[in-house]
Amino acid sequence: METITAELKQKTLPAHWNESQKQIYYIADRYYDLSLKCAIDKDLLDAFQDPEKTVAFMTDGKMNNEYVWIEEGQPWEGCGMKLPENTRVILDYDAKWPILYFNKKEKRKDTIVIKESPLFVQVFSNGKEGIKTLKRELLSESDESKVVLPFDTKELKNYDAILMMPCFIPNKDMLAKVFCNDNREEAEIILTTC
Repeated sequence: METITAELKQKTLPAHWNESQKQIYYIADRYYDLSLKCAIDKDLLDAFQDPEKTVAFMTDGKMNNEYVWIEEGQPWEGCGMKLPENTRVILDYDAKWPILYFNKKEKRKDTIVIKESPLFVQVFSNGKEGIKTLKRELLSESDESKVVLPFDTKELKNYDAILMMPCFIPNKDMLAKVFCNDNREEAEIILTTC
C-alpha cells in the first residue's frame, strides 16, 4: 500500500489522527473522487460498473497486473481497499455502509456476513445450525475493528466473497428542494445525499 502513504503525505490531515483515521480518509477521498468523475465520464462509469473491473477500482487499480483505467496519461491507482481475489463487488444505490458476504462453494451453503454501520461491526454466520452472531462490537469514533474469520487463509479460495458497496454517483442522485408555504418560488432548503 505504498500509494496510501505517498498520497497522505500530500494532504494536510489533523496531526492527532491515527493511522486508521488516515486510511479511512484516503479510501473515502478516493472513492468519492471516483464517484464524482463517474458522473461526468460515461466511459469511466461503464468501466467502474464492469463486474470484472470493479474490484480493481476498489483496490490498487490493477487487473492482471495492468491498470484498468488511464486518465490524462495517469493510471487510476485505486481506492486503497484490500479484497480477496475472488471478490465480486455489487454497487448498491440503497446501501449506506458496506456489507461483505462469504458464501461457501460446497453443497452446504454456509454464509458469513460482515456488516458495518456507524456504531457497530456485526458478524453473522448462517449454516446448518441456523443464524449465529459471531461478533457485535460497539466502536468508538474512528476506531478500528478486527474481525477474525472462522477459516484459514488457504481456505479463502473455498468461499465466494461478495461486497455490497454503497454507490454515491451524483447522476443517480436527486436534488431535494424544500419551500415554505408562503414562498413557493424560492427554496429555503436545498440538499442532496452525495
